Amino acid sequence: MISRTLDFITKILKNTLKLDMHYFLEPYNDLPAFDLYLRDSLERTQELYDDVRGFIREMDHHTFHIVTDSYMLNYIFFYPYEDKNDLITIGPYFNKTVDDKYWQDLTEEHNLTISNVQHLKSFIYGIPVINTNLHIISTIGNIVSYINPDATPFSIQYHDLSDVSKLGIVYQPKSDFDAYSRKVELRYRTEKELLQHISAGDRKAALEAAKRFVSAPFEPRLTSTLREQKSLLITANTLFRKAIEPNEIHPIFLHEISSKFVNYIENALSETALDHLYEKMIREYCLLVKTKSTKQYSHCVRQTLYFIDFNLDAKINLSDLAEKYNVSVPYLSNLFKKEVGTTIIKYINKLRIERAKSLLNSSSLSIQDIAIHVGIYDHNYFTKVFKKEVGVAPTDFRSNSYQEKNK
Repeated sequence: MISRTLDFITKILKNTLKLDMHYFLEPYNDLPAFDLYLRDSLERTQELYDDVRGFIREMDHHTFHIVTDSYMLNYIFFYPYEDKNDLITIGPYFNKTVDDKYWQDLTEEHNLTISNVQHLKSFIYGIPVINTNLHIISTIGNIVSYINPDATPFSIQYHDLSDVSKLGIVYQPKSDFDAYSRKVELRYRTEKELLQHISAGDRKAALEAAKRFVSAPFEPRLTSTLREQKSLLITANTLFRKAIEPNEIHPIFLHEISSKFVNYIENALSETALDHLYEKMIREYCLLVKTKSTKQYSHCVRQTLYFIDFNLDAKINLSDLAEKYNVSVPYLSNLFKKEVGTTIIKYINKLRIERAKSLLNSSSLSIQDIAIHVGIYDHNYFTKVFKKEVGVAPTDFRSNSYQEKNK
């Protein structure tokens, strides 16, 4: 299969159902990836994977084989082509939420120790829950039709391998406390790296660290999945805010971004409403560092920047600024240009035009009202400054933006 097509399908399943899909070619040397290397962490690893290979050899074509193992994990195996050279697996996933009874049953059936359970929790709690297999089968059926348009409709066959007493298949984790300890240490080290990247405003590095961090989920502290997700996001919001505080960002900006996310999280009515919010929070906190960090400036310049930010709609002149901070106009002008790299007037105009662009894109306010809103009371002067900064007049900018949105 074309790798781009495979990547596209894999992303669809991951983004819509949070399911992993794996594509194997005979002789399936990389088969341990099908269960995210779970059996690799268990005793009798080779024997367990050999059992899976034996099952695969006996599978029929034109059939979705839904397997439930003795950890109650579900997988779907099928051959997309009649020659059986290609194998697709989807999963693992649960049909119901993991609860205390699940762990009690698992502990009894597999003779698990407390250490075994703790080791497994870091894996189990990252597995998605799909309440019905039919939803997955419908999606996969469409995928098969896309991959092989000439394929006849597939049947469904269930294989329940969950009865330990009947089948004698015991899943016993390998005794390796050091490995579990290293996993925990890695998680917290990755979290520290994530916060450092956010503090530096490095969006790309922060998002990469975030992917590594969330790929190793631990035991949830609450029973409600939505409540747990909200709790984790609120904790992340607090950590992100604390991480960027050393950047000398004005507390008003910190309060605004933190409150915005808290309100969004608390008002969400479903898990779907919170999808991708973690990434959005990282992006916006990094952007705030990039645009509002003032730690590189002296106290005088920092306070000047704060004043400009919060009084942009008012008339600002150099003499008032100098008097406010008990310095002379030449001293403030020279210090500002030295540290910021531009004059105070040019900085103010640039900031005003950026806000004007935002209003032109997002509001129906007249050009004159927007000019007043950003602190330029002369309409002609506003148009002149805008054209100098942007390259086009405000009316043309709004018209071009509207056309872009409606393409």
